[in-house]
Order: sequence, then structure tokens, then C-alpha cells
Amino acid sequence: MTIYHVHYTCAPDYLARRLPFRPAHLRQLASLREQGLVVAGGPEPDGTAAHIFYRVPDRVGLNRLIEQNAFNRAGLFVAHHPRAFAEFVEPVDPPPLDAGLAAMIVEGPADDPTLARASLAALQQDKRLAFGGFLDGAGLAVLRSATADEAIGWLADAGGWDRARLSARPWSQTL
Repeated sequence: MTIYHVHYTCAPDYLARRLPFRPAHLRQLASLREQGLVVAGGPEPDGTAAHIFYRVPDRVGLNRLIEQNAFNRAGLFVAHHPRAFAEFVEPVDPPPLDAGLAAMIVEGPADDPTLARASLAALQQDKRLAFGGFLDGAGLAVLRSATADEAIGWLADAGGWDRARLSARPWSQTL
């Protein structure tokens, strides 16, 4: 099975229109998580984007889940960009449905891939990393921090990453 990160671009009126569709969307994602097809998901707090991490056998399966997504079918997602992880650190403690955990998605290239892999494991052991891995020649880490500077600092200080080449964006992990 392959883990995909799908970055969804939300419609300009996403925040205003999403509430009627949200219960069905959450039920759908919860069911997919129970089936092992969704690892995690949630929006960016400003409503411009959302991120869902899927576990599927192939791109055909991923495309089917994207097409069936309740927010996508309602026109709340206007574009999507999927990327496959080459390596993935699984979540240890998935949050409950509708958790709304403040997190940062930090991305950037690893200067030392071996050390960067070890740093992800160490950060997860310290309960700072929710999950992450390597895709498209870069790393993506979901860190349990409410600030970009702190999250970037954790990753850079753990080793294998160049602080100047890391970027972070806020994320609300819903499940």
C-alpha cells in the first residue's frame, strides 16, 4: 500500500459553505480510517486548503477516493495535488474524530537523509511528530506545534535538515 498526501485547494467560499456538508464528510473520512484507507486529514485554519493522507494500493484507488470525497463532490475542493510517499513514519496515536489538533506541516529537503530519518523517529518518540516521511525528494513532517518557528526548530535541531530550507504551514488535524 502506498501513502499519498493530497493537498486540496478549497473554494473561495469554503468556510461559508462547508458546515452543511461537514457531518457527511467526517463520517466518510472516519469510515475510510476504520478501513485503513485514510491515515489523517484536516483543513488549514484559514480555509484555503485541506490535507488528507490516504493509504491505497494504487493511483486508481486514490482517484476513486478523491472523486467520492463529500467536500469534493460539493465543490468545496476546487483542485488537488497528490504526492506519494517513498518512506512513511506511521502515526502512533491517531486522534479521535473531529479532534482539531493544532499542528504544523513542515516540508523541505533533507541534507542528510539517514540523519533526517533518525530525527523523525526521535521526534515521534518525544511525541512531537505525529507522522511524516519522504516524498518527491523532500521530507514532510506533521509536528505537534502551534507555531512555525517552533516546528521548524524542532526538525532542524533534531538533525539532517537545513533550517533555512524548511517551510511550515498551520494545519488542524481533524482525524
